[in-house]
Amino acid sequence: MAPRRTQPPRPPAAPPATVEAGAARVRALLVPLFDRKDGSGADWPLMLESLFRAGFEIADGRPDDEARRAIMRRVHEGSYTRLAGDSGEGKPVTAGPVSAPANTAFLKPPGPRPPK
Repeated sequence: MAPRRTQPPRPPAAPPATVEAGAARVRALLVPLFDRKDGSGADWPLMLESLFRAGFEIADGRPDDEARRAIMRRVHEGSYTRLAGDSGEGKPVTAGPVSAPANTAFLKPPGPRPPK
């Protein structure tokens, strides 16, 4: 005798209603895919670069040039804002490396240390 189901089958997931909902769903699906399986979590830099490259491939394949440019413009503005030090939500970005000054010609290396 076959086992009886205790719950009805779940309906397929509907497409996300907003970009934020879509991003949350993509992240939830990708974290297990990029998990290092060593207890240190996902390989975030590899995931980020992979998403950017996949996004560019998708954008390049869109037939409507104006719609593609509008999407790329919005993504660029968000990327530029984050690169400039803002999280995009009005909060400063505090994580990540500190960029070096652009002009270091006036800086001199320290001299020899005095003996102890």
